[in-house]
Amino acid sequence: MVDLVLCIDVGCSHTGYAFSSAREFETRLLDIHMNEEWMSGHANLHTYKAPSIVLLQPDKTLAAFGYDAERRYVALQESRQHDAWFIFRRFKSELKIKQFRKDSVILEDGGKSMNAIALFSLVLKYLKEHFLSSLQESGRYGPMETVTRDYNIKYVLTVPTKWDNASRECMKLAAKKAGLSPTHLFSESEAAARYLGLIPIRPSETSPFYLPKPNSKQAIVNLGGCGIDTTIQEILFDGTIREISKNIGAGTGATRVDSDFLKFIGTLFPADFIEAYSKKHKLDFLELQYEFEVKKKKFTMESELGASLELPASIIKLYTTRYKQPMQYMIDDSEYVGRIISRDEYLILDKTVMKDIFGPAVKSTVGYLTNLSRDPELKQCDAIILVGGFADSPVVAGAVRFYFPNSNMITVEGADICNLIGGVILGHSQNTVIRMTSRYSYGIGMAVPFNHNAHPRQKLFMAKDLQFCSDVFRPQIFGGKTYDIGAFSTVTVLRLNRSQQKRIRIPVHVARLNNVKFTTDNTCSVLGKLTVNIGDSSNGKVTVNVQMALLGDDLIVMATQDGSTETSSASFPLVWK
Repeated sequence: MVDLVLCIDVGCSHTGYAFSSAREFETRLLDIHMNEEWMSGHANLHTYKAPSIVLLQPDKTLAAFGYDAERRYVALQESRQHDAWFIFRRFKSELKIKQFRKDSVILEDGGKSMNAIALFSLVLKYLKEHFLSSLQESGRYGPMETVTRDYNIKYVLTVPTKWDNASRECMKLAAKKAGLSPTHLFSESEAAARYLGLIPIRPSETSPFYLPKPNSKQAIVNLGGCGIDTTIQEILFDGTIREISKNIGAGTGATRVDSDFLKFIGTLFPADFIEAYSKKHKLDFLELQYEFEVKKKKFTMESELGASLELPASIIKLYTTRYKQPMQYMIDDSEYVGRIISRDEYLILDKTVMKDIFGPAVKSTVGYLTNLSRDPELKQCDAIILVGGFADSPVVAGAVRFYFPNSNMITVEGADICNLIGGVILGHSQNTVIRMTSRYSYGIGMAVPFNHNAHPRQKLFMAKDLQFCSDVFRPQIFGGKTYDIGAFSTVTVLRLNRSQQKRIRIPVHVARLNNVKFTTDNTCSVLGKLTVNIGDSSNGKVTVNVQMALLGDDLIVMATQDGSTETSSASFPLVWK
């Protein structure tokens, strides 16, 4: 049977899953599928993870999860039928502070409690069934009877790094009770590190790419929804990652931004009005929060504009009916005069208002990272990599660039799903070295001394009274061959043919065949160019060493001038252009 790996991440604020088959992993290891986007009900809010919210019926059977749970509970509240139901929001946060035990209980919003293992079991069972249902609808691996017959599903769960063995056993019990057996558990930082070692990352656009080296250390900082965790990892000689230090930080997390938005709304509108509105129009009030969720994902500290929030019609109607005046009058009589405009159904917020909403969470995060950067143990790390939902925020990325411009802190795209993708990879292979077979050949275009017996005359050109052949394709990676991911092998040496040269642009090419000789061949295509700044070249004897390595979906090209410690690097997609 063919393995199909399903990784589930039950997070404090959001939950999701990812999967891929063994065939996909063998042909293109990062061809990993997220759940089709969870639908919030808001036209523009679709996410790869759903809010960690569970709605249980009075008999403690699961009624809804994620966005659907929130909406259904609001409907129950509006019809005053909610008292006997259970609504658990961010239910994992209690276990993040404490360890997970067989007798651990979790409180829901109304004060009712439930055994933690039983609750996690319901959530895991729901996610498993959601996954199987989505496979059936998409037909990705054929009809469901084919999946059942031909595929062996391996279940992977990511768990907090701080959990002890007893906590992990409780999670395994919950998984077994949910029908996820056997289950493989990996820490969130271990899973994130596995993925991060397969993608091109670097502190800034001018910095070399960071690739973990044996006998080095790195720090994974998880800026999650409910707080900040830091794990220091040691990369051993054989590539094995060993977690040597764990620190649970006191950062506020991304949920602080949401709570500060609600404080802003409470400050802008009269307190009795917003209290009455949130009770009378619960669903519309939830829609307003979803509207902010959409806008906060797009806002950056460098934005010239703030945000334009579309208000529910009900809030405009209730306000004008009660106060007999346009909303702008209220704004002009508040601390937000000149910073907010009410226009039709929109509230147009100045960027300073958005900065005020983000401010406390960003200040808390920057303060934590500042203390972290001073830690003697962290100073031994080659890289401090930020992952988690809040690390995915453009505001956080901008703050890191501003406050830590010359540091080794790295923000990555897709920071909120690093541990999910890494969990799938670990489910397929726990080998410290992952190998992949290259589909195409990759190399550079260069000039070489002209050989009258081998080179066509139209490629001949003169430099320094010497004859050279142009457009020669010099491959380093060959199609059909297998390479260690992230490992640089051969070196191509470029010799400058012009003195006083300040920089060179090295063309990087991909070829469909292994016997391509020239970059002008119709089976050869340019991927892009790597720019290398040159130091003193007055003697005309400068050489540049070029190396290549395969990552999951990218080709890494690095170039270093002889005698220089400065390295230029670039990444290119492993595709035919």
